[in-house]
Amino acid sequence: MNSADSFVSLRAVENVRLTDRFNSRQHIIGTLYLTSTHLIFIDPEGKRETWILHSLISSVDKLPTTQHGCPLRVRTKHFLSAEFTIPKERDCADLYATLNQLKPDSYEKLYCFLYQAPNYLEKIWDPFLLTTEYMRMGVPNVDWKIEDGNSNFDMCDTYPPLIYVPTLTTKAMLFGSSKFRSRGRLPVLTYLHPNGASITRCSQPLSGFSARCQEDEQLLQCILKTNPHSNTMYIIDTRPRINAVANRAAGKGYENEGYYSNIQFKFCPIENIHIMRNSLQKLLETCEMKNPTMNQYLNALDNSSWLQHIKSVLDAAIFIARAIEIEKKNVLVHCSDGWDRTAQCCSLSSLLLCPYYRSIHGFRMLIEKEWLSFGHKFSDRCGHTTTSDSKEQSPIFLQFIESVWQLSQIYPTAFEFNERFLISLHDHSHSCQYGDFVGNCEKDRLDLCVKERTYSFWNYILQNVNDFKNPLFCPQSSYASEVLLPIINPQTLKFWLSMYHRFDSALLPKENISNTLTRLVDHTLSLSDHARLLEKRIRELHSIFDNDRTIIPTTTSSSTTTTTTTSNEDVDDSDIEKGNHHKKISLSELDSGLSEAELCQTRIIDSISLKSNTILQPLPTLSSSDVESGFSGDYSPHGKTPLSSFTLPHQSSIDTNDIPTIERIALELNSIALDWRSYHTPVHCACSLPFDSAQRKYNCWKCGENFCARCIERGIHLPGLYSNSSAPVCKTCARSIKSSPSFADFSALVKSKSTEFIRNQTAMKLSRSMIDQFNDDR
Repeated sequence: MNSADSFVSLRAVENVRLTDRFNSRQHIIGTLYLTSTHLIFIDPEGKRETWILHSLISSVDKLPTTQHGCPLRVRTKHFLSAEFTIPKERDCADLYATLNQLKPDSYEKLYCFLYQAPNYLEKIWDPFLLTTEYMRMGVPNVDWKIEDGNSNFDMCDTYPPLIYVPTLTTKAMLFGSSKFRSRGRLPVLTYLHPNGASITRCSQPLSGFSARCQEDEQLLQCILKTNPHSNTMYIIDTRPRINAVANRAAGKGYENEGYYSNIQFKFCPIENIHIMRNSLQKLLETCEMKNPTMNQYLNALDNSSWLQHIKSVLDAAIFIARAIEIEKKNVLVHCSDGWDRTAQCCSLSSLLLCPYYRSIHGFRMLIEKEWLSFGHKFSDRCGHTTTSDSKEQSPIFLQFIESVWQLSQIYPTAFEFNERFLISLHDHSHSCQYGDFVGNCEKDRLDLCVKERTYSFWNYILQNVNDFKNPLFCPQSSYASEVLLPIINPQTLKFWLSMYHRFDSALLPKENISNTLTRLVDHTLSLSDHARLLEKRIRELHSIFDNDRTIIPTTTSSSTTTTTTTSNEDVDDSDIEKGNHHKKISLSELDSGLSEAELCQTRIIDSISLKSNTILQPLPTLSSSDVESGFSGDYSPHGKTPLSSFTLPHQSSIDTNDIPTIERIALELNSIALDWRSYHTPVHCACSLPFDSAQRKYNCWKCGENFCARCIERGIHLPGLYSNSSAPVCKTCARSIKSSPSFADFSALVKSKSTEFIRNQTAMKLSRSMIDQFNDDR
């Protein structure tokens, strides 16, 4: 939990026993705090803190009294099951009643409207425009257009204001189809493949046994005509056939193949929300079994049918992806109302077809488009408020998240994000800590002014993006850049231990492979970055020794800088006219990263500036290495004189001042740890928090020791890094670095680097225009 979350305690109960659910003999005695937003358990030594957000609590049960007191079992939506034994039954009854009363009973009481984020997280929402994602897919084009008929949600209140439909359609077709489809959810474009095949989504038709709609039939024919490669298309009904037939008796159902020409109809049987809810409950009961035999556990897992349901969702998505990629046919997908199974299948098939959606940013776009813009009922399915109907709750989004995880196990190098990213996404869809998943559709979020009043989950991801990157991701691999069409067998699927048992450290592996690989990647980056800076310093010192005989002192005043060079290095106008301005390039110029032509142009600028003696003096060119390392030429800590005051051939005064001081070199060398402590060595963090394999552990880039998330600062720019990027540093080292006088000057330089670079680029443009003018005058 972030340190920025501070709450006024409503009640504290001491001598509370927290029991390990897999070992009743193991327990911790501490204090239980009840606040307006959290239930917090802290042991006397502060080694363990358990924070439970009220909006994450799924159930609170009073158990029979024992010799130690009255047990209270708290289960959460992210699969924590905590059993607190309260010494006094009266205190237990009060806690039980209060916890039930503190659950939010309206949107306005949700945690996202109360949450105060850490300082690094600003209340800024990246504007997601649906048009941006469609433009990436090449829409609008000759076949597809933007339709604004839903700008006021008149056509469908659970769709986004802008929808994409075939260019041949008319408003009459769209409104007629909307009235014929359940909830007004007419067929609209959701994914366009490079080969021209498309995925469209909608809800079931209100067809009954014989009703038809000519506008809806015409709309489907317009969708069919957008694909030049096939004269037929699929309609995928993601329900079991028996469910669709039963809906016909209620005046709904599925399309009559006799009314829709050139249509291939297929059922992909995925069960409804009620069966999925019961399946998850059985899975959780299996997870809570104490000391089961192997047969008991495997039979219970099989009886839950959870993995069977995951396989059904994946099979449907793979069928759609094959139809698009191999058969090059358009696919129309729907279930009953088009916001549960339809969202699962459309998003998973898009993920299989398009490598972009397998990146962190692309996956965000996929969630925004398929689940948020097209109206998945997050508040109802996740039970955000006590007024939500319990029969409407269902783990639809969890199944999608797990399906993605299963694919990442099959293709470990194809996804940019890791397991922690998926778990965090699931948890925050229930926590209501961020406003992204509040409400049932985009209209609900607009009515609640979510973007003005809450923080964004995606901003949190962006600020901590390194925590969510897959260390095995390889963009160059074929799996990461091509269409994925796996074959899913029962043996392929795995039980997701880190999702359903993440709080049971005894069941998790002692060493997390992903964490270990991430640590190795970070350590390699740290050493490589530091080595680049050391190479730069060595080149600078080498230049000093090589040019010792040609050192000429310079005189610098506050208004002008005069540099004296040997006569054979002067560039006169005749040399410029004849093009004879090619000279030997110094090491410092090679380090600048400029081409020979650019270096020559820079010398011409200097010559023109000196000879014309104009008021406008072009700013000296910063080398690319200087820009990356964060040091400009006027660096001189505390006004101290640099190692020497001299000018090398072809160097301006800016290059002279770039020679580092002894203090600066010492600061650079001491700010990077060469050796890092292994993740599996320490048992506790410095703050006494015990480590387990599910936690994200960090190495301090300065001292190399291991720390938990709350003991790490991430915004520190270490002087020893060539790239000048921020790095995770423990709070002790951060205080030590910040107290250094040399670091104060370094930080000031870092802050002014961007402005100085822009000024330099502007001056270069002005100088180039002077050259052009000079050539024109000649």
